[in-house]
Amino acid sequence: MTADSFPDAQREGVYRAIMARRDIRNYRPDPVPDAVLWRVLEAAHHAPSVGLMQPWDFIVLRDRGVRQAVYAHFREVNERASQVYADDRQSGYRALKLQGILDAPLNLVVTCDRSRGGPHVLGRFTMRHMDEYSTCLAVQNLWLAARAEGVGVGWLSLLEPEFLSQLLGLPEHVLPVAYLTLGYPVSFPEEPLLERSGWRGRLPLGELLHQDRYGAPLRLQPGREQANVSAAPEQHAALAPTAPARALQRQAELTKPAGSLGRLEELGLLLAALQEREHPSCGSPALLLFAADHGVAAEGVSAYLPCATAQMVYQYLAGGAAVNVLCRQHGVELHVADVGVDHDFGAATGLVQLKVRRGTRNFAREPAMTADELERALAAGAALVQRVPHSEVIALGEMGIANTTASAALLAALTGLPAEHVVGRGTGISDATLERKRTVVQRAVALHAPSTPSEALRCLGGYELAALVGAIEAAAERGRLVVLDGFITGVAALVALARRPELRRHLLASHQSAEPAHALVLQRLGLRPLLDLGRRLGEGSGAVLAISLLDSAARLMREMRTFTEANIERPLDPRDVPTAGASAR
Repeated sequence: MTADSFPDAQREGVYRAIMARRDIRNYRPDPVPDAVLWRVLEAAHHAPSVGLMQPWDFIVLRDRGVRQAVYAHFREVNERASQVYADDRQSGYRALKLQGILDAPLNLVVTCDRSRGGPHVLGRFTMRHMDEYSTCLAVQNLWLAARAEGVGVGWLSLLEPEFLSQLLGLPEHVLPVAYLTLGYPVSFPEEPLLERSGWRGRLPLGELLHQDRYGAPLRLQPGREQANVSAAPEQHAALAPTAPARALQRQAELTKPAGSLGRLEELGLLLAALQEREHPSCGSPALLLFAADHGVAAEGVSAYLPCATAQMVYQYLAGGAAVNVLCRQHGVELHVADVGVDHDFGAATGLVQLKVRRGTRNFAREPAMTADELERALAAGAALVQRVPHSEVIALGEMGIANTTASAALLAALTGLPAEHVVGRGTGISDATLERKRTVVQRAVALHAPSTPSEALRCLGGYELAALVGAIEAAAERGRLVVLDGFITGVAALVALARRPELRRHLLASHQSAEPAHALVLQRLGLRPLLDLGRRLGEGSGAVLAISLLDSAARLMREMRTFTEANIERPLDPRDVPTAGASAR
């Protein structure tokens, strides 16, 4: 880091835009506001160019007739290009190349004026195509700015330049470099389209590094910051699971327009990838709910007395809590574990007894737990996972008065962010209590100054937080999908990810809670929540709602017919779906 480096949040935003850039094919009809389009084009106009020649121009296409002509030309060229492949890639190629020429709110042509600046532009004396390279940099700037604005971009590569030049009336010295579609996408896929469809994967960077001469390998050690989880989420994208080719093919052949089921399609492929089969399932889903008390509650940081933890555990066992209702509705098996409640439950029916200690110590004054207690809490989480060997999806929940304080302190230690950025109202505290909670968190982080994620968990966490970490690690080892609930389970996942980065491929965010710092946690995890209902209950209730969507996604993959199975001719374009089929949807 130097004085010229961007602040953490801004630097992460830059890398996020780079890593999350995708070639978009499916668009919503919402128009792109002029102000947004101007900002995107302004970014393109600030691209570097040799000799400051600025050879680019931007032609915005809104006219339907012009776009119809481009679309007809594209269809004709696409068909010719597909004949290159004689195997099953021919049909795959046709499917991959469906474009949003007509669906996107606008199209954009980026051109290169080869005469701009005159014949003796600085830097073009020996490399005659520098103007074209500079124009490509403008396209890249445009694409990254669009991603930051939430606007999708698609680059059409199958258009003949001569056709475009004639259609758009380009002078002889102006070359069409890029034909782009722009608009708000149906979704931003986690992986590039070609990777997701199994056509081609991203090459490892290490294979493309050379030193001093071509073919002499360059070995770099990327390293990882162990105490500060500040990496841009898309840095973990390479760890995302890839569905088997059979599952990808089936998803592409289901009787629906491509992408029309939105994120349900992503969920089905995610399950197929982890389960390594064509027909995924969400069998025997389980919710693991860990309960524990926190010594820091003595600092007056919660709206509830510590005894409420035990009272709520009895409520879960009696079947009367919100999470019980949702579990019954959606067929999710609930397992409640006491890992640190300050209460003796005796032989309470239905409770899994894994108590480490009756509450952590007050981390405002001393470490929350010992090293031995941390290991026992981690093991408790793994032990509860072992009790559900047949569960293909495992959801996580928690209960513990003052555990939002512990989670906020842990988040501050992991990220280096100040207390006011990570501390929220939790159970609904007053302004005075909120200020006290912030002070406690800020002082505790400074007191312990943990140097590793595990040390932060030991000094500032809770027994249920550690058990959540252990459960995540154990579930991932078994190849299971782990569904996170809200802020607290998200912070536990951050710790697990810092300890074992490969776990990210097993994580799914159920929802974004009303706790302000949860959005930050999700951004650090690199996860996009399925739901945003303004909830802040906890208990794993949000995770259970997400399981209902996972089950739907798996059933669609298994039970929905393909075009072949239904004896329906597959359309070359979504607009060609028969009227009867369209009305049925």
